[in-house]
Amino acid sequence: MKDSDFKNFPHKLPKGSKIYSKGKNISTIGNYRPDISIINNNESYLILESESKSDRKAFIGAIVHAFKFADEKNLNINLIIIMKETGNQTTTKQVSNNIKPYYEWLNSIANIKLDGVFVISDTEYINSSSNDEILLSENFKKRCITL
Repeated sequence: MKDSDFKNFPHKLPKGSKIYSKGKNISTIGNYRPDISIINNNESYLILESESKSDRKAFIGAIVHAFKFADEKNLNINLIIIMKETGNQTTTKQVSNNIKPYYEWLNSIANIKLDGVFVISDTEYINSSSNDEILLSENFKKRCITL
């Protein structure tokens, strides 16, 4: 999904949540510009990152940024990575297996842990929205690979 299409997509937000930013810097220390950040009563963030390329470094970077931001804000953060699968070459399962060791390592050394990291294909993300599945709902999570 193109970046502009993703930012204007009708995301199914959890109750009490609102979109806080679309590609704008949300960090007070440094520069963190997630594709979409969603805030819920100033107590937690949901970060959405859409990746159209299968660059492992981009996925790892998304996790590192989310950990740093969680630590900076001392808030609970969930990260959803929406990715374009490219046949048998790059699947959500392969990407999840590749980035899981980095997530586990960061989780072992970080003061603030991420509540969850979810990897979902762009096709499943669109299907989820078409079925009115709220982000982080049980039905939504069934479509994801959870790290």
